[in-house]
Amino acid sequence: MWKLKKKTTKSVYIYAIVTTLVLVSLYIISIFDITPSHLSYDYTLSSSAKPKIHEKSEWLTNFVDPLIGIRDGNVFPGPCLPFGVVKVGIDTRDAGLSYEVGYARIGLKRYDVVVELTASRRTGLHRYIFPPLINESHIMIDLSHINTHGRYVSGAISVTSNEMKGFGRYKDWRFGPEYSVYFCSQFDKNASEYYTFWNGVIKSNSSFESGGLYSIGAIMAFDTTKGSIIKSRVGISFISTDQACKSAQEEIPNWDFDLTREKAVEAWEVELEKIQVTGGTDDLKKIFYSNLYRTMIIPSDRTGENPNWISFDKNGRIIPTYDDFFTIVNFTSDKMPRSTFRTTIPLFTLFQQQRVIDITRSLIDIYRYTGYMPDGRCGMANGITQGGTNSDMILAEIFLKEIGKNIIDWEAGYKALLKDAKADPYWYGQAEGRMNLRHYLYYGYIPSTSFADSCSRTLEYSTNDYAISLVAKGLGKTEDHIKYKTRANSWQNLWCPDKTENGITGFIIPKRTDGKFDTSTNVLHEGFSFLKGSPWEYSLDIPHDVNKLIQLSGGIANFEKRLDLTFSNSTYETPLFKFRNVHSFFHPCLYHFINKQWKSVSVIRDILEKKFKIDSLPDDASDALSSWFIFHAIGIYPIAGRDIYLINSPQFSSISIQMSPTTQFIIKAPNLTPRNIYIRSVKLNDKDWKMSWFRHKDIENGGVLELEMGNEPSKKWPAGDSEDEKFVSPASSDDF
Repeated sequence: MWKLKKKTTKSVYIYAIVTTLVLVSLYIISIFDITPSHLSYDYTLSSSAKPKIHEKSEWLTNFVDPLIGIRDGNVFPGPCLPFGVVKVGIDTRDAGLSYEVGYARIGLKRYDVVVELTASRRTGLHRYIFPPLINESHIMIDLSHINTHGRYVSGAISVTSNEMKGFGRYKDWRFGPEYSVYFCSQFDKNASEYYTFWNGVIKSNSSFESGGLYSIGAIMAFDTTKGSIIKSRVGISFISTDQACKSAQEEIPNWDFDLTREKAVEAWEVELEKIQVTGGTDDLKKIFYSNLYRTMIIPSDRTGENPNWISFDKNGRIIPTYDDFFTIVNFTSDKMPRSTFRTTIPLFTLFQQQRVIDITRSLIDIYRYTGYMPDGRCGMANGITQGGTNSDMILAEIFLKEIGKNIIDWEAGYKALLKDAKADPYWYGQAEGRMNLRHYLYYGYIPSTSFADSCSRTLEYSTNDYAISLVAKGLGKTEDHIKYKTRANSWQNLWCPDKTENGITGFIIPKRTDGKFDTSTNVLHEGFSFLKGSPWEYSLDIPHDVNKLIQLSGGIANFEKRLDLTFSNSTYETPLFKFRNVHSFFHPCLYHFINKQWKSVSVIRDILEKKFKIDSLPDDASDALSSWFIFHAIGIYPIAGRDIYLINSPQFSSISIQMSPTTQFIIKAPNLTPRNIYIRSVKLNDKDWKMSWFRHKDIENGGVLELEMGNEPSKKWPAGDSEDEKFVSPASSDDF
């Protein structure tokens, strides 16, 4: 620890750190080792100029609580813009915290210091309020400090009287390479002194320092006796310090903290108001908009900040660059779902269509320059795979929904899909591509003998192949369509028809290279062959082939029995079903496939009421679980990688979704009450609708879904098995 002390003065330090976390680039504040101040300070002064926007109680940002669900630190609560590069946060425990959309206020009570934070796209704006009458207040940047499991590699910093700038190199993204983060911290006041340090040695009046391994940075001293407020705008870049300085100057030219804060709130309001809800309690709206807010924190739009390449389309337009895909694939822990292809991207196809076009173009562009589309990506590098190549699912869904069909380069996109399906990445399969693809192709499954996650990967590869088959069909590539649709049956090779548990027969279990099942497998325990889930859970995770799954399970009656047992424990935290597990997200909707939609409604409603409470919203990673909730709250649910939405039961009497500047999709349930949760009849665009699902093309130009609700399930909707009204399962909906 480095200390600056003078015999006749008291010193207050702010410890400012430029760092890059696993997810996003952050400019983080913490407290340095200082002599405590005994001066009293009124912390309310720091909020003296709230933006006028907060005077409007009807603004949807008022329903967002950034702190909901951060119990285990899996949701970022600090100021940022939707999909912004910079996320501004803190790194200290000795603080009184206050968060709002686009704003954070930290009271470092031991030292009578207040820090306020707001952000633009690539710049964080800080307002430090030091105790009055202190003639030496210090701000320090430590390039080597990162608050993740990663490590600092090297860096350099230069200092003048009103600026600190430089870069740090870090290695903290799974299997990704080192990467550089450039910064430019400019101050609205000149420092009276400045210092640099490296490896515990402080140098007075030093303007430059560089080095690796050890702590490195700079310190600026300010005389705050004539003005205790100091502002710093901190630009972040992945290209150069000059670019970082340019961003800071252009985005926040006048050092106006309140205006910057107001613009951040306005940016969020524009996105949030694309989905407006009526009915429901204020608490429910708070849960809804807090979750909707989370879905737009990442990925980060780094267009113009790609240090590796810049691409243009055939019309000379820049192809967007996105980073911080954390993750498309099933990187998940017991409390942190991160699988954006299942619910987040499908949600974007409804209310963020231009954004999802840009993301899709970026995925294809990443393939063009790196050889693979990413599953997890950060620091401008692909870095992790734990399941299938689920960028395939995104491309298939966007293709089938015909979003951006004249903008996206589908020739290159199809090549990217085939690369995933054909090229084994071998040892680099932990970072990109399909690990052990050669075994999947040779055996028709991944043997369990020596390969981790063999069953869960086989299932996902099968689903990925099915998605590719649909794109091939749409492009008129008949041979490829047949080839990959056939390969999509590979999951059946792991179905053991004789494995029995709790009166249920037939499960996905590991199989060795000799073709024999490991019948000792406990289907209620996670094992070497399954990623973060039990064989029971994974034996229901066949979204592309539910009809065959029903058949192998012994028919409709036996499948219904399996589902009833799966959801019989209403904690929804059992080896049969864990609502947080991304591979279980779809399971409550499986009743649709046996014409028991009302049972899906009962289960989903119970999960929402028990697990999504205002005082205990489940932790998330700013993506999958939040969008899972949003879909169920508006009463529909997507089949990932396809163009299908299932109709469930909304939480609000009216939902308006702005799909584009000129199109709206409206869901109405005027007689919805806490008792009237079951659908009695449906109209879609003024037509009687007999199915419990619809396709994206039915609403691509806008539309109205009208739901008549009742307190018990209907016997006439969805259409039954009578001669005139035959039940049409969503499983048959891939004919197009």
